[in-house]
Amino acid sequence: MKKLDRRKFLKGSLAGGVVAAATGVSRQGEAAHTFEGYPDSMGVLVDLTKCVGCRTCEAACNKEQGLPAPDKPFDDMSVFDEHRHGGLPRRTTEKAYTVVNRYEIPGKDEPVYRKFQCNHCNEPSCLTSCFVNAYTKTEEGAVIYNPKVCVGCVSSSLLSIRGGENGEISQYRPGLSGNQKNYYQC
Repeated sequence: MKKLDRRKFLKGSLAGGVVAAATGVSRQGEAAHTFEGYPDSMGVLVDLTKCVGCRTCEAACNKEQGLPAPDKPFDDMSVFDEHRHGGLPRRTTEKAYTVVNRYEIPGKDEPVYRKFQCNHCNEPSCLTSCFVNAYTKTEEGAVIYNPKVCVGCVSSSLLSIRGGENGEISQYRPGLSGNQKNYYQC
């Protein structure tokens, strides 16, 4: 049996690549060139370098979504000192869809603030993973969550780009059995 060394392997790989490229573009490659994006969708541009931690975006989100008042008012900056178990910062919950956290950076005089929220993705994994269609996407691009449809399976949070730990799965929904819990995300 012939021994294959690195040089022969690389030559063969290069030759195979040239042949593949010369035979044409695959259908999948052609489709990528025809993608025109989402021309009618809208977005929100946030320059986090300008964020001063005022939490007005939290208040506006709560008001717009009809959420209950938080445990601490929006002008109470002591929330920046709160941490979950393991020292993790605050995250979104069923009562707060937008959360701002403060981070002290060694060597910097001023803290840095970061906002966590639903990103209203172009192709949201929460929407595609939901088998009961609790999520919908408007023509403008907003991802809308309907808690009345949700069965509490949590698959949307596990597949979301924000990760499964971002929400608090803490509120039981009437009619669900065992430890199924309702998950509020967007």
